Parts: sequence; C-alpha cells; structure tokens
Amino acid sequence: MQHSKVLHEKGLIRSKSMLTQSGMSQFIFLAKLDNIKTFYTALKAINFHDDATIIISSDGFKAIVEESKYVQASMYVTRACFSDFQLRADEDLSVRINLSVFTDCLSIFANPDCSMKIMYKGASAPLVLVLEQHDGDDLITEVSIKTKNGEEHMDYNIDEDDEYYNSLIVRGPDFSHLFNDIHKATEELEITIAPKSPYFAIESLGQLHDEVKVEIAKSSDMFISYYCGKESKARYKMTHIRLTLKALSIASKVALRTDRTGLLGLQIMVVSDGDSQIYIEYFITPLIDELE
Repeated sequence: MQHSKVLHEKGLIRSKSMLTQSGMSQFIFLAKLDNIKTFYTALKAINFHDDATIIISSDGFKAIVEESKYVQASMYVTRACFSDFQLRADEDLSVRINLSVFTDCLSIFANPDCSMKIMYKGASAPLVLVLEQHDGDDLITEVSIKTKNGEEHMDYNIDEDDEYYNSLIVRGPDFSHLFNDIHKATEELEITIAPKSPYFAIESLGQLHDEVKVEIAKSSDMFISYYCGKESKARYKMTHIRLTLKALSIASKVALRTDRTGLLGLQIMVVSDGDSQIYIEYFITPLIDELE
C-alpha cells in the first residue's frame, strides 16, 4: 500500500476506505478508462494553470484552463475512449477543480497497467477517482478532489466565413520540430500564411543573433491539407506559444486556423491506446499592434 500512503501524506486521499459497489448508484456521472497513460500525458500538457473547469457532456469529458484572457487550452476526451460512460443528468455538468492535484494523483499511477474510474455525485460533491493498478499488488486507491461551481470561460471563435480564414492540417512530429531551433530568449513569434510564396513562414523576433526564420512551401510533405483565403500575418508572445509545446510533442496531427483578427487556433490530435482520439485545443490571441 505504498502508493496509498504517499497520496495520504500529500493530503490527496480523503478516505482510506474503498468505494463500495452499492455506493456507485449515487453518482450522476461515472466513467472508466482502461488505461490512463495518454489521458495523463494530455492533461499534463495543459497544466499551466491550477484552476481548471471540467465539463462533462454526453459526448465526453473536457478540461479547460486559461492564462489571463490571452491563452485558452482544453483537453477533450471523446466518449469512445471510455470503456464505460454513464451520465445521469439532463444537462452538461460543469465544475472547477485544482488541476495540479488531479495530475499529481495520476502521476503516481501513470503506467499502462492502471485504469481509472471517474465519479461525481453533483453540486458541491468532490470528483472521485478510483485508480486500480493491475500488477502483482492489484492496488486500488480512492481519491476525492474538492470541486467548486463552474465558471464562464472565454468563448473564442474563428470565423470560417471570413475572407482571411486560413486552415492548415499538418503532421504533428514535423510541426513540433519547427520550434526546436527557436532560442529561449525569443520574445515574439511571427506567423505568416499566404496563398503564394513563402506560403507558411515562422519568424522568431528578439535579440538579433537569436532570430530565426523558417519558410515552408505548400507542396511540403508536412502539410496534409492547405487552405489560405488571403495572406495573414500576426505576432504572438513566445511565452504563450511555449504553452503549446508539450502538447505538440505528442501530436499525431495539428489543425492550424486563423482569421483576420489574428486569433490562432491549434487543434492537436493525440492517438490513445486502442486508436481512440484525444484532442487538445489552444486559442492564442495576437499582440495588439498586429490587429487590423
């Protein structure tokens, strides 16, 4: 019971007693993941802020975090990823939790042989996790995470009808590689998307000797699809871009979208065990002096 002792000492276990089968009928939400490894990795990728909103709907499980009003990140786990998914509510559920507590709990068990049940009774009740490690010890640990009422979050929208709407789908490993040569001292990143040369360009801006510019032709194997209405160019804080790098490092595909406002949308697809799909999405606002 070493893992349980560690969780208890950190104050993460609310009760040492295991949840009984009869008690499960009290929950309005109950779901099971047979393998938590990809779930944990994706959740950790958006853990740049402690306060997270969890939204549970008939379609799946979503966690949303925001950095001021400049960056929003969400992780969406489709219903198909769960081996069991029961929602006994007439509307979507929305609660706030401490995301670092959630990821700390999972970090102790984040291996291919651990499954997780997620349960929730309703308003003011904790989010309950039952983690079962399927190895020689057959360890089962119950964790209760305090919740608060859900809050409204920014509703970002990229206008697909805008003449400046751009939509690119790129291969995840290739796109992630683009950021490897960007110096840590870089302050801003400029992204250009055009219907003709240079097509797609990333330029780091900062100290002169640290500046890097990369141009990629539309015909590159990196692009799965390429649609550009009109040329767009916007600058973003590199500190905001860096918040996406953990997620990009595990991406299978990335959908990149912009419109005339310069709002940058990145939808990252992560393939989990069993070929189910987990999505991580970012919205990043541009620097004000680039807005038209």
